[in-house]
Amino acid sequence: MSAGRAQRTISVLIQEVAIEDGQITPPQVDAVIEFPLRFVELPSSCGDAVTIRAVLEPNEHNPVLQRTGLDAMHRWQWTGLLRGDGWTASWRGDRPLTGAVELTGKFYGVMGYDTDGRVRGRVRRVQIVSERFQPKPGESRSWRLLGGYRKLREVDRAPRFFDRGDTYRVESTEDKPREFDREVGALIELDLDDVPDLPLRQSIVPGAVSSAANTLWVLDRELPLVVQISNGAAVEQLLPGAITSELGRSIWATPTGCWVAGSDGTYRCGDGQPPRRIDSVAVRAGAAIGETLLACSARGPWTLHTPDDEPIVIEAPKGLVQSIVTDDGSFVVLLREPDQKDHTTARDRLVRVGVGGDVKLGPATTFGSRYRALLAGEPLRVCQDAELFIAADDLTLRAVGTLPRSPIYGGQVGPYFWIVDHPPDGSGRSGWWPVDGPVPNDATRQAWLFTLLDANFEPIVSAPIFRPDPSVTIDPDGTVWVVADGLRRISDRSMEPPTEVDVAALLDRVRGE
Repeated sequence: MSAGRAQRTISVLIQEVAIEDGQITPPQVDAVIEFPLRFVELPSSCGDAVTIRAVLEPNEHNPVLQRTGLDAMHRWQWTGLLRGDGWTASWRGDRPLTGAVELTGKFYGVMGYDTDGRVRGRVRRVQIVSERFQPKPGESRSWRLLGGYRKLREVDRAPRFFDRGDTYRVESTEDKPREFDREVGALIELDLDDVPDLPLRQSIVPGAVSSAANTLWVLDRELPLVVQISNGAAVEQLLPGAITSELGRSIWATPTGCWVAGSDGTYRCGDGQPPRRIDSVAVRAGAAIGETLLACSARGPWTLHTPDDEPIVIEAPKGLVQSIVTDDGSFVVLLREPDQKDHTTARDRLVRVGVGGDVKLGPATTFGSRYRALLAGEPLRVCQDAELFIAADDLTLRAVGTLPRSPIYGGQVGPYFWIVDHPPDGSGRSGWWPVDGPVPNDATRQAWLFTLLDANFEPIVSAPIFRPDPSVTIDPDGTVWVVADGLRRISDRSMEPPTEVDVAALLDRVRGE
């Protein structure tokens, strides 16, 4: 890093997965870019390693036992946030640290789901990085990095998808090891000074939406703020809660109000009363039937809340909540227990919870995939990778086929199963599914494809959206709404861009701003 403020620059390797997943826009020379940033400690002998000075703010998380390689010993690692000159970066290290620190390593642009650090600057240089790999003999889809080789290719703009070389075509044997080169990301030089001022934040930045009784309830992405929209008018509701990180809360509308829950507990809005917090336990996932909310914590009991009655506490079955839907007047939760010995498989189980607190456990099912299973109700269905299952009354699963391609995200909305994936390019066995032909491609903005499927998993309508993980709801008229870079209405005509509703303008009108 340069010592002069007028020349503040850092070099960052943006991982290919973060670009391909859409978390980070493909960097382009002279473009201003902002993205999640991580600093990884590495030996000074490692190519391009730099030494930085920063202030380390440790978080309150307990250390975690990590193993950096198959032959490496487990070791404790601590986490925190580094604050540097013009940047913040998430940190994980093998020794506890705090305060002013001097560290050697590299900056990485990464996925944002577990990264608090951020950086914003103007791209001055882009180089595509290739490294050399070798398939591991006798192991499917497993490779090891070969040291001592690194290739840089100068470009004006990073690609949307990277060249994986012969990753999936090269095999090795013990007597004949083979090698291949693969692009692993984009190395950029980032100017931290030559950037315009950030625009002022709007009065509300939608983070989630839910509908009931001809009312849309829109939750801010970070602020403890809910806007109630009915007949084109907006009503502001302020929760007595903290300002949270992005996507820290979810919202579920009911006939007389809404529930809001997340990392700082559960809130109730409506009923003619001021918004109030009714529980301080962190909530991982939930769903609502009528006025009843099922709130599932990450660790500890589940709770059934109603506006007027005492909560019902349920002892949570073992497993991590993957998804919750409503089905036939009850809640159905999909739980996952990872296999501690084989990390490529997991035991999944359906759990039915009645509004009165009765619990029915389904049998455990082992899926040969680490990908998250998606759940849809009425009828109760599961999508695991691309495999499709129907659930019987006893919660056993029966395979009924496969989707042409594996979705990234998905869930239930009204009678539909919604999925999100990258727009198809016509290649492979899936062809142009779930649309009938070529998809318009706007190279200036990353888009994903949102699709509604019917009870037979047949596509109904598709639309481009601008987040891969939307909040989705359906109103009594059958209109589907998503929060994906703003509140947007899905058209009933396939591939028509969703219409945005300016919630901030409605709120500003009420505030008189």
